[in-house]
Amino acid sequence: MCGICGLVFRDPRVQPEVETLRRMAATIRHRGPDDCGVQVLGSAGLGHLRLAIIDLSPAGHQPMANEDNTVWIVFNGEIYNFAALRRELESRHQFRSKTDTEVLIHLYEEEGERMVDRLDGMFAFVIVDLKQQRILLARDPFGIKPLFYALDDRRLVFGSEIKPLLASGEVNRDIDISALNDYFDFDWIPAPKSIFRDVRKLLPAHTMLLDMASWQASFRRYWQPQYRPEEGRSLDSWADEAETVLSTAVRQHMVADVPVGAFLSGGIDSTLVSLYGSQSSEAPLRTFTIDFDDQAFSEAPFARQVANQIHSQAIFRQLPGESVDHLPQLATYYDEPFADASLLPTYAVSREARKEVTVALSGDGGDELFSGYLHHRWANYLSRLDLLPATVSQPLFGMAAKLTPRHLRLHNLFRRMSLSPVLRRLSVVRLPAQAMRSRLLAPEIREPAQQRYWHWNKYHDELAGLPPVTQAQFYDLLLYLPNDMLVKVDRASMAHSLEVRVPMLCRSVAEFAFRIPEETRFESGNEKRVLRHLTARHFGNKLAYRPKQGFGIPLKRWMRQYLATGGQQKIMDSRCYKSGYLDPQGVQQMIKKVNLGANRWVTHHRADELFALLVLIAWWDQYLG
Repeated sequence: MCGICGLVFRDPRVQPEVETLRRMAATIRHRGPDDCGVQVLGSAGLGHLRLAIIDLSPAGHQPMANEDNTVWIVFNGEIYNFAALRRELESRHQFRSKTDTEVLIHLYEEEGERMVDRLDGMFAFVIVDLKQQRILLARDPFGIKPLFYALDDRRLVFGSEIKPLLASGEVNRDIDISALNDYFDFDWIPAPKSIFRDVRKLLPAHTMLLDMASWQASFRRYWQPQYRPEEGRSLDSWADEAETVLSTAVRQHMVADVPVGAFLSGGIDSTLVSLYGSQSSEAPLRTFTIDFDDQAFSEAPFARQVANQIHSQAIFRQLPGESVDHLPQLATYYDEPFADASLLPTYAVSREARKEVTVALSGDGGDELFSGYLHHRWANYLSRLDLLPATVSQPLFGMAAKLTPRHLRLHNLFRRMSLSPVLRRLSVVRLPAQAMRSRLLAPEIREPAQQRYWHWNKYHDELAGLPPVTQAQFYDLLLYLPNDMLVKVDRASMAHSLEVRVPMLCRSVAEFAFRIPEETRFESGNEKRVLRHLTARHFGNKLAYRPKQGFGIPLKRWMRQYLATGGQQKIMDSRCYKSGYLDPQGVQQMIKKVNLGANRWVTHHRADELFALLVLIAWWDQYLG
């Protein structure tokens, strides 16, 4: 795994300075501590930080060029089918290393932008083609690896994180107010926006091709999930194929010239990944588990069962409540406000894993592909409202929502029920214009509710013909997974120079998952049916059919402890609180609610809102202070 950055000027007479490129690269040294390289190519400059995984020799140094130095690349990621691609290319190209990076260069020479259609892996790369005077930016199908850019009529700046863009001296720090509204809707900022007005994220499964002569950029979406169910097969048959597909994917992800381990939470996905990882490893697989002193959040007994059965070298660590003190440090790695509280245990387990291995396997993606979330159950329930004509359901439940106090759970439920069928099901993932934004943001920068549906409308037509649970899954894949789950893991792991691989998130597994009919893949109360059935074969029914827990933390207790130890005054003294972007009355009311707790009829206990505010304050101090 690596970090990439670069600066390209439109004017061919202007060259990036080597010192500028080095300054940009230095901000992401944690992503690649093994080597650093910069290269000036006329008006284009490239920077690269290397975490050596395959071919540890100096031959893997980047930026890397083809034989005649007309095509250059900086690459972050792993291509799992690179060996097969290399065999295909060897007769026509001279290879000087054993890296997948060099395969990308020669594949580009033969297929241009269409090269991405051949790749199976996680990647973000930038290619500078001096002969054809064009630049190609590309990101993997699921958005496992990040790629930020800022493009105007004078220059292009890009990087694996936002820090290099800011360090270039070409990008200002003006806040995107719309993105700030998004943050208070979702706890994260959906692509293509970023918290900074001039910085954008390349969408997953997209390429950007920039013509250096005309300075015109074109974008292409090269892959999207397809639902193609195969009827008439038994659950056992699907579980048999799942075993073959997943074990193959994990084996491909084990290829490395450095030690490989696995995250093991005790849940279905990490259990299967650890199982197949242990089968592909000659030595005992090292597994890493984070535990909590609050047993309501602990999955350690199940993780121990799995570790004992697969004979792994298991490492367990407990996460203390003072982990919230790491938020200022974490803000420097995430670059923008990001309030998924499970980033704390993810950061901790990455830290522990890096002490033993350089690569760790993760089970991320299993819930999105195999119908594993509780909100998939809600999508199924809400689909029954489709029997009511929209002319009846929308005004009826819309009126009910208006008459119901906003602080009650029923208010949000009625709002969902009043939406169109597709939006109704998608709303179970996240409900834009939720109460957090309306309570905590200053009224003068708060966007109207009707402007908050762009995230759904963007994919409305694409998802309209799918069955209800599959609709929600596709929305998870397109929005939730790349903007939340994968961001969390990438930044937390790379903070410790740890490469995390996600075997579930490859095209072969996704295409397999969406060949399974929804009625086979999903059963209310028995979500992720195929993978549970497979897990039961190896580990028994007790582990396989227990309720889903997720990678949660005792947030409610931790937030009360924070307030009890002077946290409220810290909030009041913060630059963010005094900036005018927040509603002081709303913040005070939220703090009061966290201290008092909440009964089961109230929307939520507000601890998540306090955590989101603390993240914003920590980020503000780091980037705007």
